[in-house]
Amino acid sequence: RKTQKDILTAYQLDISKHALPSDIQKIFRIWDSIPSQLAKDNRRFMFSALAHSARSREYESALQWLIDAGLVIKVENISAARIPLSGYANHNQFKLFVLDVGLLGALARLTAETLVLGEGIFTEFKGAFVENYVAQTLCFGAALKPFYWTSGNQAEVDFVVEKNGRVFPLEVKAGVNLKAKSLQVFAERFKLHTVSRTSLRNSSRRGSVCDFPLYAIERFPELINK
Repeated sequence: RKTQKDILTAYQLDISKHALPSDIQKIFRIWDSIPSQLAKDNRRFMFSALAHSARSREYESALQWLIDAGLVIKVENISAARIPLSGYANHNQFKLFVLDVGLLGALARLTAETLVLGEGIFTEFKGAFVENYVAQTLCFGAALKPFYWTSGNQAEVDFVVEKNGRVFPLEVKAGVNLKAKSLQVFAERFKLHTVSRTSLRNSSRRGSVCDFPLYAIERFPELINK
């Protein structure tokens, strides 16, 4: 954790040194708010949480600075599971993840004991913690561009990626109590034959549902056809 805190301090110094003076405080507000934004049920990033009457256009350049610096991963909402996914993305509706789940733990001030023992204080945040791990692995391990999908308040698929002209939805679970309602809604709406989950369970396939263990998510979705 000391090393991670040193890295966060180095990032702060870099922001102060290289960002436009008008953006520095805005960048810090975005960066510092990520843990609390991810702690919400829907994980959606809201500019209004940064400051009273904050507007997205006021923070656009600050957010882009963090993205260009590789410090955050922006996962946009899509309206349809069609190729290319980027053509159906809503640039104003998104989630923000930190480039590294260890740094997210340091940013959120979670102790190692809390993470290992899974105390009640961590229970509410562990879903976001696992989603951050999957987001960074999809981006930096599998070299994929992740999106997510929602259908009102009825269904949500945590990540949707495209590869070799196909669309692959992925639901993320922090434990082993798995349900696939949202995946089924997604598959029926967009006529998909295969959907996937990642969790603490081992690799398996039950009908159209593929289960990926979290440790193997870097091989998603290529292992589906193995």
